[in-house]
Amino acid sequence: MKRLTTLVLALTVAMTTQAHMLWLERGTDQKTQAYFGEYAESVKETQAGPLKAFNNAKAIQDKKQLIAKVQNDHLEYATQGLADVRVNNDLVHGDMLAQFHAKTGRQDTKAVSELEIVPMAANSNQFTVIFQGKPLAKQEVVVTADNRWSKKYFTDEQGHFNIETPWKGQYVLEAGKGIDEAGEFNKQVYKNRYLVATLSFNVN
Repeated sequence: MKRLTTLVLALTVAMTTQAHMLWLERGTDQKTQAYFGEYAESVKETQAGPLKAFNNAKAIQDKKQLIAKVQNDHLEYATQGLADVRVNNDLVHGDMLAQFHAKTGRQDTKAVSELEIVPMAANSNQFTVIFQGKPLAKQEVVVTADNRWSKKYFTDEQGHFNIETPWKGQYVLEAGKGIDEAGEFNKQVYKNRYLVATLSFNVN
């Protein structure tokens, strides 16, 4: 039964991972919640499905690692203050290594992850998509507000793009990039990689 449950979970992850993203939300208590699913469609996976594969992902804030408190439809981290928070997690399913990089806050202007959306200045609506330390030109970025308004943007030749934030509330930015590169992760072989980066922040 345990083997069957594991197989079902693996198949569920395989069917949903490439279309999904990991995003972070900050509450008024400054704690951080991590969700896996489709923000624009209000889809949040649960512990009965793919979210379980993220339970060991740690949050990083001010160089401190925080362990997740597992909830049914999200992971909660005891973050404090306004410093940016990052959560990363890698999964192998099928022939692909899916790599999720999520950040909340727009204070840091330097990329840390392999694929990251960074503000050009703290709290700015001007951003750069950074891939492997360099600006990424002609990259699609989808911006979604918490009222589910959504708009696509594309970076210019310098990897820059400017967004609109017409409403108060949370915004989630998402960028994805496929890489034709084979390798091994946790003793599992993969033929290619797909990176998904999100950045979330609140407009008051």
